[in-house]
Amino acid sequence: MTEENQLVFAPLGGLGEIGMNCALYGFGPAKKRKWLMVDIGVAFAGDDLPGVDLIMPDTKFIEKAKKDLVGIIKRGMTGVYHHCGEQHFQRYLNEFAFRYNHRIKLGVDDAERAAL
Repeated sequence: MTEENQLVFAPLGGLGEIGMNCALYGFGPAKKRKWLMVDIGVAFAGDDLPGVDLIMPDTKFIEKAKKDLVGIIKRGMTGVYHHCGEQHFQRYLNEFAFRYNHRIKLGVDDAERAAL
């Protein structure tokens, strides 16, 4: 097996649906891959699932690899951004990068961010 950098996509839930969206983008060699989570949502269960209130994506994979999770894009968005559409994705990334790079000036330190 080669140690080349690879870009991979791993949908954890909600692909092609409204709600319970969660996707991972990974970059790097297989054993050293870093992950970026894009969106993390829930869906409200319908009448066909009595007793169930919320449906969530299956995050077991990234829970085991949480030391390699470098960020969650949805968490960095504010306002009324419900979906991360292709035409707006660069704007979301720019906002996320700005907030991260200016976090000390904005009054948020890394210890506080880690506790969230």
